[in-house]
Amino acid sequence: MRRQISDTLMSHLRILITASTLPRWTGDAVPSFVLDQAVALTRSFPGTAVEILAPHDAGAARDEMLQGIPVHRFRYFWPAPLQRLVYPAILPNIRQRWWLALQVPVFMVAEFCAILAHARRFRPTVIYSHWFTPQALAGSLAAWFLGIPHVFTTHSSDVEVLRRIPLLGPALVRRITRSCHACTAVSRRTAGRLQDFFSAADWLSVGSRLQIIPMGVHVAELADQGSPHKTAARQSMDLDDAPVLLFLGRLTEKKGLPDLLQAVAELHRDNHRFHLVIAGDGELRATIEKQVRELGLNEQVRLPGFVTGELKQAYLTAADVVVVPSIVTAAGDVEGLPVSLMEGMAAGKLCVASNASGADDVITDGVDGFIVPEGEPAALAATLIRVLGFDPSAAAAISQHAAMRALEFDWAHIAVAHYRHLFADLDPNTAAGD
Repeated sequence: MRRQISDTLMSHLRILITASTLPRWTGDAVPSFVLDQAVALTRSFPGTAVEILAPHDAGAARDEMLQGIPVHRFRYFWPAPLQRLVYPAILPNIRQRWWLALQVPVFMVAEFCAILAHARRFRPTVIYSHWFTPQALAGSLAAWFLGIPHVFTTHSSDVEVLRRIPLLGPALVRRITRSCHACTAVSRRTAGRLQDFFSAADWLSVGSRLQIIPMGVHVAELADQGSPHKTAARQSMDLDDAPVLLFLGRLTEKKGLPDLLQAVAELHRDNHRFHLVIAGDGELRATIEKQVRELGLNEQVRLPGFVTGELKQAYLTAADVVVVPSIVTAAGDVEGLPVSLMEGMAAGKLCVASNASGADDVITDGVDGFIVPEGEPAALAATLIRVLGFDPSAAAAISQHAAMRALEFDWAHIAVAHYRHLFADLDPNTAAGD
């Protein structure tokens, strides 16, 4: 029998976030946007209580406070060292070790049970799932069982996984979306992938529950600090005055790094001076290192590994151009909207992104950045040559437009947008929040 807690008198909105993308420890390479969003929500709406439920991993704390947010991690396999499904990302892990797919059913049951267990103590007003697969699958069922609303955010290609399960997968997507209180997608392309599961007639009603709202960035922390800081940052990294191209992100197939390396090889052959910094780590690192050697780019390309905090800021400060060469993989894996693109814009950098990255949601080509066709190294090379050839005034104008556009994606604004669409009508004290 469903346990009804939705009628419980609560003084404030209480949000239980479920996610599989959450840092496990200080300096972890896993993106922090779920935690950043939770912090921004509690700062913008002080009466709102938020807790995060995420999968456990060996070496991570089961319960802790991160930036004032209670974080709880549930075990989904035993012993702990065999919990290999989730981090750093589920699909790449399964592609590397097929047998990890056998952990998926166990994971789903463990997450469902963990939500119920935490709900007894936290008594949430709403369950908020980040990623449709797997969080929304468990979160929607738990919300139904508890008699409370369910909302979700769909990222990248998380619904496409369910298209591979005949009949049942698409039916689950439609049922969960129809039953949700509200949902968001991080980009128009991500929203389109969800819409593709519905007929045009069905989407007329279902689509009203969805808004396109990206994840945010901390604009003030990323703002361009001027030429003296740029010079100092370059000196600290032993970079000369050649233009610096920067990639930030996981070294995984959908990031399109082989295309980027082919593009900069063209720059090298044409005797253009540059440095390319590929800041990140992942399963393709060895492949990328091999390609760098084969293309004769050892002097131009640096791979410092995953960077965060002050070091990440230093690389952004040193950069002239941020490159986001994303592709759609043969398996259909694709970006939602990379946070690194918005970080580059917030830092006032010249940003060059492929049309598979979702960049057209945030960039007007030639005004505050540049969009190139995915999977075409020659087109990427031509755009990089064009961008690097701008005179200082033209480059400054585009940088200023990018920084102004990025203000729209500051967490202070994005958190309010999420609150208004997903939670406002669930908050007993909405007037106080506004």
